[in-house]
Amino acid sequence: MGDKARARSQYRHEPVGCGRCSVRDMEGLAASVVLLAIFLGVLLVVAFDVFCLLHLGKAGTAHFLPKFVWAVLVVCTSPVGGLVYLLAQRLPRRSPEPVTMRTRPLLGRKAWYGPARGDHGHSPASPEGHAAVLMAIATAVYLGQAGQVLATMAVMVALVIIVYLKGTPPGGAREWKESQARTDQRPGTPRH
Repeated sequence: MGDKARARSQYRHEPVGCGRCSVRDMEGLAASVVLLAIFLGVLLVVAFDVFCLLHLGKAGTAHFLPKFVWAVLVVCTSPVGGLVYLLAQRLPRRSPEPVTMRTRPLLGRKAWYGPARGDHGHSPASPEGHAAVLMAIATAVYLGQAGQVLATMAVMVALVIIVYLKGTPPGGAREWKESQARTDQRPGTPRH
């Protein structure tokens, strides 16, 4: 290319020829490489999330959080959520310590709430317990519809305190079986 052609190409923003390729061709190639790298990175992250979700699905139990919460964390905070999940699964599991079950409530002699059928939680164990739960729910619904948010929360906190004071600890599956065995041994108790 002559000097005149080179001078004209500088003023008209024409690509400077260098044999087979031009500067615009090189910019297009660099952009393509960047796009390909981004695509491969996204593909790698998606594959990692799928691996973590499959691992979570095959796991018997998950550490610290329920499986559903882990799945949401893995997908929504990718790839950090997957890394945290995999690291948490590698932690050694502690053996459960024996739990002693309180046989009487903290307040009064009769327990209104007892162990639920699941691993943890309380459920009403007497008519008084059922009545207290129904009254608290009805009051909370009424106050919530009236726009009394703080009063609604106060009713729910009061219910939690009543359950704590008038219930026996839920314990685990073993405690539930022991409680059921004691209930079944009482005369006049219907069998399940």
